[in-house]
Amino acid sequence: RDASWGLLENGNRLRVRTIDSFCAELARQMPLLSTLGGSVATVDDAGELYREAAEGLLAGLDRAPAQNPDLAALLAHLDNHWERLATLLASLLARRDQWLSYLGAHRDEAASEAYLRAALEALAGDVLGDLAARLQPAADTLGPALAWRLAQGEGERLEGMPPPSPEALPAWREFAGVLLTNDGAWRKRVTKTQGFPGGGKVEAVAAVNGWLESVQADTALARALARVRILPSPEDAGAWPILASLARLLPQAVAQLFLVFQRRGAVDHSQMALAALDALGDDDAPTDLALRLDYRIEHILVDEFQDTSIKQYELVRRLTRDWAEHNAANPGAPRTVLVVGDGMQSIYGFRDANVSLFLKARDEGFNGLRLTPLQLASNFRSARPIVDWVNDQFAAGFPPEDDVVAGRIRYTPAVPTRDGPGAVAVHCFRGEDGADLVAAEADFVAAGIRAALREAPGESCAVLGRTRRQLQPVLARLRAAGAPVAAQDVDALGSRPVIGDLLVLCRALADRYDRLAWFSLLRAPWCGLSLADLLAVHRATAGATVSRWLLEERSAPGLSAEGAARLAGVAAVLARAEATRDRRGLRGWLETAWLALGGPACYPPDSDGAAAQFFALVERADAEAAGLDVAWLEREVDRLYAEPGDPRAAVQVMTLHKAKGLQFDRVWLLDVAGGTRGDDRELLAWDQHVTRAGERFFLLAAEDHSDRNSPSLYQYLREEAALKRSLEATRLLYVGATRAVRELVLCARPGWDDRRERFRAPSPATLAAALWPRLLDGAVEHVVEVTAAPAEEAPAAPPAAAPAAAPAPAPQHQEWSALASPGAALQQQHQL
Repeated sequence: RDASWGLLENGNRLRVRTIDSFCAELARQMPLLSTLGGSVATVDDAGELYREAAEGLLAGLDRAPAQNPDLAALLAHLDNHWERLATLLASLLARRDQWLSYLGAHRDEAASEAYLRAALEALAGDVLGDLAARLQPAADTLGPALAWRLAQGEGERLEGMPPPSPEALPAWREFAGVLLTNDGAWRKRVTKTQGFPGGGKVEAVAAVNGWLESVQADTALARALARVRILPSPEDAGAWPILASLARLLPQAVAQLFLVFQRRGAVDHSQMALAALDALGDDDAPTDLALRLDYRIEHILVDEFQDTSIKQYELVRRLTRDWAEHNAANPGAPRTVLVVGDGMQSIYGFRDANVSLFLKARDEGFNGLRLTPLQLASNFRSARPIVDWVNDQFAAGFPPEDDVVAGRIRYTPAVPTRDGPGAVAVHCFRGEDGADLVAAEADFVAAGIRAALREAPGESCAVLGRTRRQLQPVLARLRAAGAPVAAQDVDALGSRPVIGDLLVLCRALADRYDRLAWFSLLRAPWCGLSLADLLAVHRATAGATVSRWLLEERSAPGLSAEGAARLAGVAAVLARAEATRDRRGLRGWLETAWLALGGPACYPPDSDGAAAQFFALVERADAEAAGLDVAWLEREVDRLYAEPGDPRAAVQVMTLHKAKGLQFDRVWLLDVAGGTRGDDRELLAWDQHVTRAGERFFLLAAEDHSDRNSPSLYQYLREEAALKRSLEATRLLYVGATRAVRELVLCARPGWDDRRERFRAPSPATLAAALWPRLLDGAVEHVVEVTAAPAEEAPAAPPAAAPAAAPAPAPQHQEWSALASPGAALQQQHQL
């Protein structure tokens, strides 16, 4: 309004869109420079494309093994595990934008090794320098004590604190072994076991023990000291031969991926973003498109900038080239950039989001165009008690200061503006059996929600968990109680029984020779043959297909009258389906057969939505010319979730990532002390290191089979990545806690230490690790008792002269032992 832009009268001056769609538009405007050629589709899940490219690369080893020494070396490194190599290559292709430019920057092996050696020297110097600075206040205490320390085994004698230089790295490792236990925790005290004869009788050693007692709570310093143990030496460039093989092989894998893109006519979002950057050109040679956009675009606003990836950051940087010079020459009509975000809510690291880019933009701007930071601190959502609790807990849980290199962001306290009642409660569950703990937590949360709905029917409730698996038990109890609940992307579509039976119908109609599919079809609810009748059918069709027997004969010795009637009804429907095959659309043909079989009447009413989703998928398969491809349907079903239910339901069940940006009157957070599945060992590990002098190094290491405590670059980079994930876990808990308006309930199932009679600290990867043990202050403890069922008395042994008992009749399921393996598989499916 102040600048008379007239946006309300001329709305086309303001363009609101996602970054992905903007990149696609740029790439299509410059088809040759973007390397995409004509119009291509963008797929959200390109895992199948990555896998196809990896397998295409591996196929080259069969054609000309002598010409693929790098591929042969990688296979030998992985013990000829083809599947694992294909999986690792596919995962690397998904993140190729992060490493491809660096692999191509130093093609000469000698130059590459020299570059990596210099990077390791800079890394060791910075890490040791920072650690020495943090230990400097204790130098007068630690130095004299270390003069008393005698070497153990082949270790070298320490006469004081080592100098902060790469050459002193072995001494620093030994120094860390003196002060830390094997698991990285502070020692309670040093004794002759650590090489201090006389122990506490020596005044200097007693001073060290006193210092150790004072730093027991300083876990950050302990972690910094523990990093020294795995800090790689500048003389060790890691698994260099394997890294060299990967450097030569991965560009070939990218070329294979381009061929897959060309065949499929589809690309992933990474390729579209890279194509957009190519369409804009380099800084030295901007394209005509870049010049035209420079003329047309005068103001840029980017929302949720804390979750920006390096590609998106580079896009903004290229769009704002020369803007600083323009503003200097035209102060009356400046071009502006506004980025909006909250670094404390950066939680999408698995999508390549990098909170360091948010800090970099805040501190440095773009191309000399400095940004003016504006910190918004007022909290208009939560009641004052909740805001105060969050401030108190997370101020200590977040890092003490921002660190662009390490991706750390400090906590900024919020100012409450909403007075009124509010409450925060922490509930810890302990017991012997994990399944009982899960059930107890689910019962507690479901009971609390039912009570909340009775007390305040108009208020909204949310159950938030880190994973979908955590949410399932609570969701099942809420549905069983008839609570008005909606689940956002929690129920996998394939987990619904109706979907399993629809896939059985598709498998049978797609392949008349699929014996297991046809037996499954006859066992499905719309037919429901007994096991005895199925056995009779099996014997009658020993020399023929089940489909032909069903449509032409249907006579079998031992088949019951009820079974014959059921088969007749199914046979009539399938005969009509076979007669109309390929005469109508795939969805109409399949859905007609489904309705004629009485499928909708076989399942609860809430299954209709899942069936409709499946038939929409079948219609899409027909439009994409996939046809009745069961493998394609199964892959797509695995990617979909059942309809969430009424979005206005009083109770919402969702993951923490889905809850970002929302608010609820009452919030329950599930198992904040629970861990997640550990990451697999990748073929490559990489990170960027910025020295204190501002020099940037890209650190790259290949998987070297080293154990977790080995001093190798690969392990060091893995630990750095784990540290970043733990920082993100704390931010994820912050996001969940700040969704609450009036009530916040945190549930935890930490391990219990019987000897110390206290809860064990959770692993660093958990949500609550950084808040432990402060989180336990005032926590309510729930003890879950496990009551064992009384053991049955063993029957008395029969007298020696008694005749042998007649063999007991075999259970009905044992008749399947006479069948071939498909029958055994069918039995297993029936039991499931």
